[in-house]
Amino acid sequence: MAARNPVAAANTIVCVCLLLATAIALGDGLQLLAQGGPADADNVHRFMAGVYIGWTPLFAWAAATIRWQGVLVYFLAVPIFLGGVGRLVSFGQYGIPSPEGVFLASALLEFILSIVIVWAHSTALRSRRALATS
Repeated sequence: MAARNPVAAANTIVCVCLLLATAIALGDGLQLLAQGGPADADNVHRFMAGVYIGWTPLFAWAAATIRWQGVLVYFLAVPIFLGGVGRLVSFGQYGIPSPEGVFLASALLEFILSIVIVWAHSTALRSRRALATS
């Protein structure tokens, strides 16, 4: 029984991270859909709102079925990480918007969330393989 704890703990961590990503994508997507953007970029803002909202069922499904997931989880971590990269590029080009703490925390969360998802899922997969071969 103790041998299964690393898999269960790692799966729980990935599940929580994916559910957090679900909430973030849904919340940001709905906000962006409602607010839109500047007139010259409104269609892009609303398109991306649809993409964010569209990702939420995939994040939620992967979280709910985490025990059977493989490489898909890594693909879900990529856009989260790239979101953090995009924020850093924007900060470098235009400065950090106010309130600075909120935007810095958002960027940090995107990097940490994606790294934790990859780390925990890799741990779960390695533990699963070890259990299967023993």
